[in-house]
Amino acid sequence: MLRAWDTNFHPTFAAGRAVYLQISELIATEIRRGRLQPGTALPGTREIAKQLGVNRKTAVLAYEELLAQGWLEAQTTRGTFVSSQLPESTPTAFAPAAGRPVEAPGFRWQDPSEPEQPPVAIPGALVFNDGTPDARLAPVATLASAYRRVMQGRGRRNQLGYDNPLGSLPLREALSRMLNQDRGLSTTPASICLTRGTQMALYLTARLLLQPGDVVAVENPGYPPAWQTFRLLGAELAPVRVDEEGLCVDELEALCQRRPVRALYLTPHHQFPTTVTLRAARRVQLLALAARYGVAIIEDDYDHEFHFHYQPMLPLASADPHGVVIYISSLSKLIAPALRVGYVTGPAAFVAALGRLRALIDRQGDTVLEQAVADLIDEGEIKRHTRRAHAEYHTRRDALADALRQLAGNFVEFVLPAGGMALWVTFREDVDLELVTEELARRKVVITPGSRYYLEGPAANSVRMGYAALTPAELAHAVEQLGAVLRQHTSGAKSTT
Repeated sequence: MLRAWDTNFHPTFAAGRAVYLQISELIATEIRRGRLQPGTALPGTREIAKQLGVNRKTAVLAYEELLAQGWLEAQTTRGTFVSSQLPESTPTAFAPAAGRPVEAPGFRWQDPSEPEQPPVAIPGALVFNDGTPDARLAPVATLASAYRRVMQGRGRRNQLGYDNPLGSLPLREALSRMLNQDRGLSTTPASICLTRGTQMALYLTARLLLQPGDVVAVENPGYPPAWQTFRLLGAELAPVRVDEEGLCVDELEALCQRRPVRALYLTPHHQFPTTVTLRAARRVQLLALAARYGVAIIEDDYDHEFHFHYQPMLPLASADPHGVVIYISSLSKLIAPALRVGYVTGPAAFVAALGRLRALIDRQGDTVLEQAVADLIDEGEIKRHTRRAHAEYHTRRDALADALRQLAGNFVEFVLPAGGMALWVTFREDVDLELVTEELARRKVVITPGSRYYLEGPAANSVRMGYAALTPAELAHAVEQLGAVLRQHTSGAKSTT
């Protein structure tokens, strides 16, 4: 078909952008401004390539781009024409614009309470956290190598698809062997569900157990993130006192006699935050009580590996003949918080239901990471790391204890825990921990007053001082600053009386 006109395009092509795109934009602009009307026939690709001084392939690509965008249409045997139905230059709104962002939702929803946040980050500060490991000790290079090896191998074998919601079978097998041999449990891979850390394990467990209005007994003082999870699900919290022998089981029994208790959450190995270990006699009493009243025990064994003076006491779950204990733990405290691998074990039917729930909110975990960790367990690398970290944390615990003992003025007292990753340090009653906390922050040392760990009742004038993430030299400097603040604080208090 004879075209009645020449394009008379004289473009100057810019470097750094495909020429065919510049041609397509040029023609689209001419259509928008009305020079090229709908139905107008365009030159063939050979002809326009000659006019523009480009090769024919470039012209073909430009036309294909315009056809795809709707600016041109091709008619068989006739050629290429400006489309009779031009595309809109801007999207058409399906409703009037609101004019400004909507701040309040137009529907009801449930707002969870603000999660517990770590202390505000201060660059270069030494932080007495609540007991987290030192990521500087983690076998990062070995883990990265294992992750890369697993990723490449599974990719070649087309094994990067969906897996069991319970988690990677090799890691569940490795954990089952560890729990049975080292912690006295009786598990199978089918009775273990992997999660992204302890908090996810706790949420899934609570979601299956609890209905709104159910009573959950918790240690007081205790672990606030667990309380927030139970509250989100509509549970009522009932605090049970903790003393130097752990949870006061007699108080729990009195509570069970007054009202139905659906579950008990506790940390019996190194109680959070006080670090005391639940005595054997109370463990026996607690298991019998739970069976008698139908109480599910959620046992959070968050730092079992770090026990320094004698063989660690086995978990409650190892002596559970009634199937009342749900055991939760994690590899995060062993390696690093960023490694989100937790797990739940308990009665097989419960764990199977947990896997079905997990599939609804998180189809599966990081199966490549899980396989890499399983490989490191099987190769003995995790055990070697545990021995190194165990020795280092033992040294750091003693370094912190020695530094605190050398503080003048009898400001603090504490019971040296048999293990764990923190000390529970109680200050003299005349020490205002809020003021001390503020002054220490100015000196780039961070502590958190222990009042945050109490659900009700008078709070001890205490601080949970995590030592695992600080070297002995860092611990010594931090305690030196603490001593200076305490002396300044008490001298200032005396001068105002």
